Amino acid sequence: MERDGIIVAGSGNTQGAVKQTFPVYHPRTHLTSGGFSSMGWAVPAAIGAKLAAPDRQVACVLGDGDFLMTSQEIGVCVQHDIPVVFVVQDNAGFMSIRGGQRKQTSRHIGTEFNRPDGTPYSPDFKALGQSFGLESFRVDDPADLESTYRKAFDSKAPALIEIPTDRDAAGPWVPGWWDFPVPAYIDDERQDEYWTTRAKEQHL
Repeated sequence: MERDGIIVAGSGNTQGAVKQTFPVYHPRTHLTSGGFSSMGWAVPAAIGAKLAAPDRQVACVLGDGDFLMTSQEIGVCVQHDIPVVFVVQDNAGFMSIRGGQRKQTSRHIGTEFNRPDGTPYSPDFKALGQSFGLESFRVDDPADLESTYRKAFDSKAPALIEIPTDRDAAGPWVPGWWDFPVPAYIDDERQDEYWTTRAKEQHL
């Protein structure tokens, strides 16, 4: 992306990855729903960002569960020629929620998209994008990521990139805490960890 391009991060593991690894060079170029992490927010937010800044690149990076909540809105991009690039990381479920369930209860329920025999289920997101009229791609080899991103942006048209992602790519749960700073009402190991970290920072 160009340095003044706008990235809109969906909720969950994708949000954490963008926050921790994507370089930000200008104010208001990293949009996210923050700690509330509202699912379904990213697609319409990216469309709004492109309408507000039509001369800048806009990429919407989100998971498949998040995308499916408002995926129909990509049709608006075709109807009105709004060239947003949607990057759908497909891990067949709500994996960040699954991770939270495992952390808190040592089990998970209702967070994996599976067929009756237990095998993972996912729509064909590339075909979905094509059916709406978007330039659509699927990336199975990480070596093809950059060239595919360039094709999507160079198309100057609404585009969708599907990226199959391992369910456990982020580990059994994402390290760290969703509450930051840790509020006083939480009385567990997070409280000690937070204040210990703060003390170390103040003595650096």
